[in-house]
Amino acid sequence: MIRIKAKKIDERIAENYSKIKIGGIAEIIYGDNIVKCKNKWTRYFMSSIVVFIANACHHNYGYNTFNVQGMGGHATARVGTDTTTQTTPDMSDLVNRIDVAPDSVTRRAMKEPDYTLYTAEFIFTWNAGTLPNIYEGATGENEVDGEIGELGVFLTCENDDWSSGLLNPNRQSGMGDDRIPIGGAGVRLASRIASADGAFDAFEHMGSTEPLTFKWIFRIAVV
Repeated sequence: MIRIKAKKIDERIAENYSKIKIGGIAEIIYGDNIVKCKNKWTRYFMSSIVVFIANACHHNYGYNTFNVQGMGGHATARVGTDTTTQTTPDMSDLVNRIDVAPDSVTRRAMKEPDYTLYTAEFIFTWNAGTLPNIYEGATGENEVDGEIGELGVFLTCENDDWSSGLLNPNRQSGMGDDRIPIGGAGVRLASRIASADGAFDAFEHMGSTEPLTFKWIFRIAVV
């Protein structure tokens, strides 16, 4: 079995683009006074973010049909063979994507009993025979020359085609459609895990005989 060598989480957090920071600032204005302060997050804010990411969709059939969709509604993943390109925030796809979808996607939302940590977990599985054989020097049919050096998670994401700052946003995309994200939603690259970033060592994979499982985890915590 080939084992991916993952770096310790504290080492990865210290590097660029590996951690999203969520901050909250408030201002209280009364008379000539302006008080700037920080807010404290609650369990409901954290749970909403996690469920928003992990959730698929819910249909409410009434006079109008409303489709409330989370980011996980059409979640999928892909592998790629690039081993030299580092990840940057402006990327919209893998560099050398092998366009073969996983056979199954499992989504879970989890919480700790003390309400300080919430987790969205995605498990993408390619069964044996789904992916091609990927190894250096490959020339045969259903084979790819190279190594798996990048993996991408694709979620239903907002299109950031708006100009800053967007006043009183209401990006609803059509009558009877109350999607989340609320406008310009589509399946887009949400996260890239790359050997070029030092996340793991690129590896060969015999897809004709071996399954591949890719677990992607998003956490939000009170610290």
